Amino acid sequence: MFSSFNLAFAQKKSERDSVLMRIDSLTHVISVYAEYIERDLSLKNRFKLYPTENIYTFLELDTKTGRINQVQWSLDSENEGTIILNEEDLTYGYGVGSGSFELYPTQNMYQFILLDKTNGRKWHVQWGIGNDKRWIRRIY
Repeated sequence: MFSSFNLAFAQKKSERDSVLMRIDSLTHVISVYAEYIERDLSLKNRFKLYPTENIYTFLELDTKTGRINQVQWSLDSENEGTIILNEEDLTYGYGVGSGSFELYPTQNMYQFILLDKTNGRKWHVQWGIGNDKRWIRRIY
């Protein structure tokens, strides 16, 4: 009688272990898929172009890091290009994802306010044609 009980117990344990192994495998697959979705979503809408009052100039914002490029376009290809306005990762490597940064225009056509929407930090940003006219500084 004990041997049939032990055999039945062993079969139930084996079935239970098999179910647990399947659940573990499914959990792993779901975790990998969730990471893929998160990575994919963080890349979508990462970059945003902001028009300026100068019809030939846009500011390109990396909404994940706060990096900004000044983009100049023209009908003459020799007069267009991109200039780095801010190359520093303002998240210091602790970025939350795309959409963390946003630019807001001011009444001055050359100046914007950059906002980190995750913690409220702000920067004063100025674009311009000359190197000395382009800068960014933190607002405390």
